[in-house]
Amino acid sequence: MRDLVKDLINARISRRGFLAGMATASYSLTAAKSALAAVEPFIPGSEVSSALSRTVTGTGADLLVQQMLETGTQYLFVANGSGLGPVCDSLVDHPGLQLIQATHEGQVVSIADGYAKASGKTAFGMYSRVGLPNSSSNMYNAMKDRTPLVTLSDHSDREGRDGHEDLDDWEETIKQYTKWRWTAHDADRIPEWIRKAFKVASVLPGGPTHVRFPRKLMYQPNVTARIYSGKALNIPMELRPDPKELERVAKLLLESGSPLMQVGFEVSQCHAQESLIELSELLAIPVVQHFRSFHCDFPNFHPLHIDEMNNLQSWLQYYPHEIDCFISFGTRFPPRLEHSFLEDAAIIHASVDPDTIGRNTPLTAALVGNIDHIARELLDAVRSMASPAELKKRTEERRSRCAAYTAGVRAARLESGRRSRGAPVPWQRIMYDLNRLLDKDAVIVEELGEAARTLTHFDFGPGAKLKIGRTTGMALGWGVGAAAGVKLALPDRQVIALQGDGGFMFGQTDSLWTLSRYDIPVMIVIINNRSYEATRLRIMNRGGRAGQTNRDYVSYLGNPDMDFAKLAAVYGIPGMVVKNSEQLETAVKHGIRTLAGGRPFMLDVRTLSWGTGANLTEYQQFSLAQHRDRKV
Repeated sequence: MRDLVKDLINARISRRGFLAGMATASYSLTAAKSALAAVEPFIPGSEVSSALSRTVTGTGADLLVQQMLETGTQYLFVANGSGLGPVCDSLVDHPGLQLIQATHEGQVVSIADGYAKASGKTAFGMYSRVGLPNSSSNMYNAMKDRTPLVTLSDHSDREGRDGHEDLDDWEETIKQYTKWRWTAHDADRIPEWIRKAFKVASVLPGGPTHVRFPRKLMYQPNVTARIYSGKALNIPMELRPDPKELERVAKLLLESGSPLMQVGFEVSQCHAQESLIELSELLAIPVVQHFRSFHCDFPNFHPLHIDEMNNLQSWLQYYPHEIDCFISFGTRFPPRLEHSFLEDAAIIHASVDPDTIGRNTPLTAALVGNIDHIARELLDAVRSMASPAELKKRTEERRSRCAAYTAGVRAARLESGRRSRGAPVPWQRIMYDLNRLLDKDAVIVEELGEAARTLTHFDFGPGAKLKIGRTTGMALGWGVGAAAGVKLALPDRQVIALQGDGGFMFGQTDSLWTLSRYDIPVMIVIINNRSYEATRLRIMNRGGRAGQTNRDYVSYLGNPDMDFAKLAAVYGIPGMVVKNSEQLETAVKHGIRTLAGGRPFMLDVRTLSWGTGANLTEYQQFSLAQHRDRKV
């Protein structure tokens, strides 16, 4: 659908061609017409009711700022750059937009990304054109996560000359990281491009868009244009699956003797948690979390929540019934070959993104549409096919077995955290103490090598803690900036940035400046094991020469030995270093008090490394100072 929308608003296909393309992509006629109604106002030349727009005269930047305000935007995330000069001029007379500044364009995008994930709103970021390469790493993360972002930059007044601070084709450099990108050429159409970028970014499946504005347009005076109201930008679009396919899937689920449900990030994007909990409970379907999702899409302490998809062996041994029906909601579907236990199962995939349907795996059935609508209509279909008594009879044994299994696993994991102690601190103890000491509804923003570390010890779900992470992008340098954006979106909830030491050193010291300047009370917890642990394990466990000879070339970080609390102090952020488990509770409580006082806090926890090569401190050493002929 993303490509069809892009082609429609760029006049490459007609309205009829759009409907035909939607049908080819397995959308129902009702869903296709709903999508067309939502997109139609954004087709060039389409009329917008006068009641939904107003005429404004000012500079090009005035039009930009006022159109952003109409979207409901509260924050504009920015970096330094003279290209922001026209916006600064406009803010003097239109002060409703709060700038949140970062010192690096990559952090601008990560802050905006965290804000969008936590608020559910489309976020705006702006920076100089020469900062675009810096921003692309986290723009890539946002595209993989389908985060609704609009990024803006200035543009040369003289295109195509390979001039000062310029390229001939900036748009091509970010083509893979954006749903849509554009360079404006007329000042009076600036609101139109903002409107289009906003809508394309926010229509599911979402993703970043980018618009470039030549400075001469931004400074151009006495420009008259139509500003579109927020109501005109917020057109609901209900994408519903095919009714016959729904009935077929409901029958497959009802007749299954050993079903399994997988959930992924679209579940949270579509606000479908409650409906999927109800569906799982109705049919006693065990649930697994896709191994990478920015939220926990099903309560991980629920009796039917088994584990991540990649950690199912103990459940399969405990409940040795061959899985005969596998339904995946809102995921990028894994190839069947990765999971041999699914070879004979009926495979069903439900997604709002037709590009993912059947991409890697032959399917028994496919449901294209909003995940919440799909789940609710499946509930209705199943209830129409079986009575409550019949459903209870079909599911009772599996329900009790699953509840006993998950209760035992959960108790063992929590006990492992409680018992873990020593110096350096085991990671299990960090998770256990944080879960115990933080508020019930705290937000955990994690950038760790394995999301399982949080999913196994924190209780996530409606009315409990909230997890915010990444899906399958995994470019480092995201987490602390994202936590700043999360806190701006959720100012009345505790926000904790769980961050690996290696990932933090990917340019994230810049985010400390933003946290300190704007009094954004986030607790940064550095899991400091002096190693890129995930990298080391992958390299050492492949059976190559490095692993055979027990040599670490790229993963050890212990020289120099970083003190992140001292680093934070440079930015005026208090912090503590924890070297053993007995110090941890005191330090966490001190951090919580600091947050309550309105300031960020840095907690540098020296943690126990584990796995192959965990004790290696050697690396390919080199000292340039020893290779000089002159001591200069």
